[in-house]
Amino acid sequence: MLSVILVWIYVLITTYILGFAALRLIVNIPYMYTAKGKKQCVYTVKYHESALVAGIILVTVYAQMFSLVKGVGLAANLLLVATCFALALGLRDELLKNVSGIIKRLSDTKELWLYLGVFLLMAYGTSHGLMHYDTDLYHAQAIRWIEEYGIVRGLGNLHLRLGYNSASFALSALFSMSFLGKSLHVMAGYFALLLAWQCVDIVNLVRRRHPILSDFVRVVAIYYLFTIYDEMVSPASDYFMTTITLYIVIHWLDLYAIHERSFLPHALLSLTALYAATIKLSAAPFVLLSIYPIARLIRKRKKGAIKPILYFVILGVMIALPFVFRSAVLTGWLVYPFTGIDLLNVSWKVPYEQAVADAREIIAYGRGFTDPSGYYAGLSEWLPSWIGNLGLFNKLMLLLDVLCVPVFIACFIYYLIGGAAKRAEKNRGAAKVFQLSHRKSVSISDFLFVASICYAALLYWLFSSPLVRYGCVYLWLPCTIIIGRFVIYIYDHFQFATSKWIYKTIAVVIVMFIVYKMGWLIWDDIPRFSPKYFLMQQDYNSYELESREIDGITFYYPTEGDRTGYDPFPSAPSLDGFKLLGNELRQGFAPSR
Repeated sequence: MLSVILVWIYVLITTYILGFAALRLIVNIPYMYTAKGKKQCVYTVKYHESALVAGIILVTVYAQMFSLVKGVGLAANLLLVATCFALALGLRDELLKNVSGIIKRLSDTKELWLYLGVFLLMAYGTSHGLMHYDTDLYHAQAIRWIEEYGIVRGLGNLHLRLGYNSASFALSALFSMSFLGKSLHVMAGYFALLLAWQCVDIVNLVRRRHPILSDFVRVVAIYYLFTIYDEMVSPASDYFMTTITLYIVIHWLDLYAIHERSFLPHALLSLTALYAATIKLSAAPFVLLSIYPIARLIRKRKKGAIKPILYFVILGVMIALPFVFRSAVLTGWLVYPFTGIDLLNVSWKVPYEQAVADAREIIAYGRGFTDPSGYYAGLSEWLPSWIGNLGLFNKLMLLLDVLCVPVFIACFIYYLIGGAAKRAEKNRGAAKVFQLSHRKSVSISDFLFVASICYAALLYWLFSSPLVRYGCVYLWLPCTIIIGRFVIYIYDHFQFATSKWIYKTIAVVIVMFIVYKMGWLIWDDIPRFSPKYFLMQQDYNSYELESREIDGITFYYPTEGDRTGYDPFPSAPSLDGFKLLGNELRQGFAPSR
C-alpha cells in the first residue's frame, strides 16, 4: 500500500503540473476565447480535476512516443521529472495559488478528509487482489516489452495478444518503476481513484436539495468501483476505459448542470473520449461527443470556427498518432485486428488470415462462444443465450434500456416536430414532462444528444463483441440517463426540494448502500489479507514454465494452460509460428510462413 501511495503522489504531482500548463496554454490561445455578452474572455477552467486528466493524457502520449525510441524506464521518468520541474519553476506563483486554493476550499467545506479517506481506501484496494486472467496471459508481458525495449517490430507474431495495442500499457510501463527492481501495476487503481474523487461530489446532493443528472451516473460509477475493487490491482485495459468513460459522461453532465455553453470544455472532453478509444476501441462511439462543440462553433462563429476546429483536430491527431504508430510496428496493421484498412506491406506483418481469424474469435467469445465458429451464428441464435448468461443486475439494466427506447423516441419526435425548447415556455401541460426546469435539468436537445450517443455505444458494443467486462458501462448508461431525467421531473413537479426528509432520505440510502458494499468487500478481503501488502504491492502471478532456445535466445512457455505472467521474459503460450528478424530480440519477429 505504501508503494502504491508513493507512486500515486508522484503521478499526481507530475500530471497536475503538465495538465495545468497545457490547459493554461490552450485557454490563452487567441481564438480559444469564450464569449460573455459581447466581450471575448479567456476561459476559466471550472474543475481542478481537469488538470489531472489533461496531464494523464499528456503523459500517456509521451510514454507511447518515448516507447518508439527505447524502453520506457528510468530515462523516460528522468525526462518527465525535468520537464515538470522546469514548468513548475516557470509557473510557480500560479501553481501555488491554485493548489492552496484547492486545499482551502476542501478545508472550508470539510471535504479534505473525505478525499483523503477515498485516496487511502483506493490505495489499499490497489495494493492486492485478484489478478485478471488476461493480465497473466498477455498484459504483464506487453508492459514488460515496453519497459525493456519500448517497441519491437512484429511482436504480434510471437503472441497475437501482444499485438493488442492499448495506450494504457505504455502508461503502466512509465509508472511501473521497474528500474527500481520490481514492476508495480498501480495505474488501473489510479484511474479508479480519479473516478472515485469525481463521485465524492454526490455529497453536494444535501447542499443542493435536489438531484442533477450526473448524480445518477455517479451512483452507477460507485457501483462499478465496488465491482472492480478487488481486481483493480490488475493493469487490465477494461478498467482504464470504463473508468475514464464514466468520468467523461459525469463531467459532461456537470457542464450541462451549470449551463456551460463554451465550446472549449466540451472540446477537451471530446479529446478525452478519443484518448479513451486509444485505450480500448470499444469507447470509439463517445468520440461523437465532438459533434457538440463543432456545431456550437459553426453556429456561433461561422467562418471564425475554422481555426479552433483545426487546432483541436491537430490535438486529436497528436493523441491518436502514437497509438497508430505502435499498432503498425507491433503488427503491420494500423488498428489490429481490424483489417479494413490495409496500407502497409512490411516483413513483420501479421498474416491477413490470422488477423481475420483473431478478430472473429474476439467477436465469437464476446457473444458467449468458446468456438470461433460462433462468429457465424445468427442474431436469433446467439442473442438469447447471451442474454441468458448475463447476471441479474445486467439483465435488469438491459431490460430498462429496451423499455426506455419508446420514451427516448417519443422525446425525440416531440423535439423535432414540436420545437420543445420554445413551446415549453408557453405550455405547462404534458410538454413539461420533457422540458424540465432549466435550473435543475439539461435542455431537451442536450439530453437527447447524450442519450443518443449512449444508445449508439450500446449498439456498437452489442453487435461487435458484447463481453460484459468490455462494455458493462454501455449497458448501464442509456437507462440511467433517461430514468434519471424523469426522476428529476417528478422530484421537481411535486416540489420535494421543500421537504427536508426527501433529500436526506436519498442521502441516507446512498450512504447505506456504500456501507453495505464496503462490508461485503471487507468480508471478501479477509482470506487475502496480509500485513505485507501495507508496505509493498502484490506481485504478478507466477507459473511453471519450460524454456526453449531459438536462434540463441531463450524463450519460455507454460507447461500447461496459456498464462505465463510477468516473469520470466520473454514468454508466450506457444513458441510456434514465428521467426526472428535478426540476432536480437529488439530486431523483431516475422511470421514463419
